[in-house]
Amino acid sequence: MGGKFFFFLVASALLAYYIYRPVPENLEEPWKLMLLDASFRSLMHAATIVEKLGLGHYMDVINLYTIIEYIAPTSDEKVIVTDTEFSHVPVRLYIPTKQEDVLKRAMIFIHGGGWCIGSAYMKSYDLLSRWTSERLTAVVVSVDYRLAPKYRFPVAFEDVYSVAKYFLQSSILKKYNVDPSRIGIAGDSAGGNLAAAVTQQVLSH
Repeated sequence: MGGKFFFFLVASALLAYYIYRPVPENLEEPWKLMLLDASFRSLMHAATIVEKLGLGHYMDVINLYTIIEYIAPTSDEKVIVTDTEFSHVPVRLYIPTKQEDVLKRAMIFIHGGGWCIGSAYMKSYDLLSRWTSERLTAVVVSVDYRLAPKYRFPVAFEDVYSVAKYFLQSSILKKYNVDPSRIGIAGDSAGGNLAAAVTQQVLSH
């Protein structure tokens, strides 16, 4: 009994040591941030072990987090959400149901993730795109471009640029009732880099 208690005590101390990280003061729920950080570190450590043992690539394990975050396209009374392809590239499309007398805005959104993780199908990006579509009464095209290391540069850029060229066709803009003078290209992190690069390419052509 004493041995089990001692083992439990040591294991608990090690777990607490692993989870604990200094965080800014005055956070309402600091342990939630610590647990989130610990989960990411655990995933990275597991990925390192898998790769060292020759069982798979580091990023294949890391991308399991992305897959867990996938959600199906779900429409509601404010936004119609569908998965489709633009120029053979997967996109998640958000179309606001609100009717206006003027043509709609539009945004091509590019997720982040260091060009090697992330997806337009993740819950966080789905919520952001849905919110943008609803609040701006805008058509949002969220691009699920191919990722490194399986697909190397410039594949991600080419995927996003192909989507932009397809969407900016007059016939497509007319189909979705979009004003060609009110279209933006945006992204976060690596997606911001792709947004800047694709915007320059679009403007130069």
